[in-house]
Amino acid sequence: MKRFALRTLIAAGLLFGFGATATVGCVAPPAKTGAAAQTGGTFVTMDEVDASMNDKVTGDRYQITYEKDDMWKGAPDGALVTIVEYSDFQCPYCSRLTNSLKQVAEEYPDDVRIVFKHFPLAMHPQAKPASEAVLAAHAQGKGWELHDLVFDNARKLSNEDLLSYAEQVGVPDMAKFKQDLENHTYAAQIDADLAQGKKFGIGSTPSFFINGRPERGTKSPEQLKTMIEKEKEMAQALLDAGSKKSEIYARIMKAAKTERAAPERPKSQKGQQGKARPGKPDPSKNYAVPTDSRPQKGEDGALVTIVEYSDFECPYCRKVLPTLEKIEETFGDDVRVVFRQQPLPMHKQAKPAALAALAAHRQGKFWEMHDALFAKAETRALNEQTYGELAAQFGLDIEKFNADRKDPELAKMIEEDQKIAMQFGAGGTPAFFVNGRPLSGAQPYEAFEAVINQEMAKAKAYMAENKVEPEKLYEEMSKGWETEVKAPPVADHVRRQIPVDTLAGKGNLKDPKLTIVECSDFDCPYCTRGAELVKQIFEHPDYKDITAFYFANFPLPMHKNAEGAHLAAIAAGNQGKFFEMHDLLFADRSKRSESDFRDMATQLGLDVEKFMADWKDPATKEKIAADKALCAKNGVSGTPNFFVNGRSMRGAVPMKMAEVVFKEELAGGFEAAEAKKKDAKAEKKDD
Repeated sequence: MKRFALRTLIAAGLLFGFGATATVGCVAPPAKTGAAAQTGGTFVTMDEVDASMNDKVTGDRYQITYEKDDMWKGAPDGALVTIVEYSDFQCPYCSRLTNSLKQVAEEYPDDVRIVFKHFPLAMHPQAKPASEAVLAAHAQGKGWELHDLVFDNARKLSNEDLLSYAEQVGVPDMAKFKQDLENHTYAAQIDADLAQGKKFGIGSTPSFFINGRPERGTKSPEQLKTMIEKEKEMAQALLDAGSKKSEIYARIMKAAKTERAAPERPKSQKGQQGKARPGKPDPSKNYAVPTDSRPQKGEDGALVTIVEYSDFECPYCRKVLPTLEKIEETFGDDVRVVFRQQPLPMHKQAKPAALAALAAHRQGKFWEMHDALFAKAETRALNEQTYGELAAQFGLDIEKFNADRKDPELAKMIEEDQKIAMQFGAGGTPAFFVNGRPLSGAQPYEAFEAVINQEMAKAKAYMAENKVEPEKLYEEMSKGWETEVKAPPVADHVRRQIPVDTLAGKGNLKDPKLTIVECSDFDCPYCTRGAELVKQIFEHPDYKDITAFYFANFPLPMHKNAEGAHLAAIAAGNQGKFFEMHDLLFADRSKRSESDFRDMATQLGLDVEKFMADWKDPATKEKIAADKALCAKNGVSGTPNFFVNGRSMRGAVPMKMAEVVFKEELAGGFEAAEAKKKDAKAEKKDD
């Protein structure tokens, strides 16, 4: 069958509902190159059903059609529920949704059909090549197999990797597969999926439509099951009215809307609209962010100075580069860009890359190194060897370059940049200040253009009124700008009474001055950092002897293997080795099978048979439920969430920030600090 243009398909309202063999899970797609084609199903278009049942279709539904040779699986003889997902192979959240969809497809083999649409995002350079590879494999009956393997290896998607994966899944004609990749045979199909998604308001991944009803974001199997059961009720109403099962989706599409506007974003996220969030800069104000002789592109006398906070491993920082290039081309000498470092803790090579860039700056090659580092980050090639190779490529003095990278002064520069970033509420990347006006994230060119034009007009007026030399303009204007963003407290000002008698604990459990309760998930990457914080606390001479630490199990639904890990920790705790197992589980999140847990128990010297019996004991699962209820009762919805003497401290807080709370608690808590402020105000008033 020839592929129709997307606009033709939508205009015609075609719906394909053909059958397949009754296997549970992946169904082989129709072949184009010799593999056996699917047979035995029905094919129903919207033209073949009337509108007599439109009143049975409730809620906002949209005409999300798919073609006969698109990727789909499940419900071979027509589905009560059709889920069309728009996905990106480099999107970690897409992988989670895929796992959930796979589970519900297996649990509803005769009722649910999953359709895969390709929606590679621009920030993920290998997402579209991966989609092309999957479609090339799909044409030979191996699409779903490659789909699964690509998601399992989302961090390794070079062209060589994709060829290797195709061989692993047994693509029959590798010569044709390679030819399809080289010729971009399926690029137009991907573009059609993108166009359809955008037409119906898709702007991010994962997004999906369940019987034409829009949803976005990753969902747990339990959440999907709730949706499916609700959709089955509507499908049953159609069946009761006389519809055939094979006609269900066609009839829903018959009643569905043909267009959908993009969902409106909350005001607080609309760039320069809305009020500033606590701890974030106000978009309507100017902030006196210093330049401090940092690397810059452009002249000191520019009318507009953009201070950029960036991280060389941040994909969003890389995504905004074309926008910055367009700004340079459009505004020329009227705009300068000052680069400040904000390497985030989650990116292991971000700080080494920042040091390499600053070392290159000492030899006048910052921007050359800047561009090269971002290019290398795109292929995950940031490492010690790369830094040396780039230095040689740019003709740097290698010995000086390596010595400068180790110079404490450069590390101090990065620390100062990060300190100032926190002072002005720029905790994430990329973050920009346009003549002090904040812009957060990889904003489009139009967002920058609007602020630049506003600030340029103000700068010209300021120069004319105050007779300021161009080289002094930024310095003089910034004297009247805001000097900080008041950050919200690291831990809130609420005391909660959290019972700890049923929780695993360690440290000074008799007379602690600091009692810390953590709600955590062993498969949460941020919780790994939370575990590092706890380790640092018990290594710190000021806190190790005065702290009691308790762990509450809070596995999130999105982490399908987390519950097994929590069961293992509890089972080990029954033999006095909870925290030893805790450390092993955080050390390697890939080890989550029953045999892995058995090996860990052996490693810890546990009675393995008792351990496995406890691991399978329903009472152990009930313990997890009790911990989750305890956390939820105290407002926990994500992990990690710490409670310090009953005060909520959310997220993977670095030690420096946590110490602010610890010191405050040891000095009498926020109550004492507030009382002190009131006394000071009263004394000032009396004077």
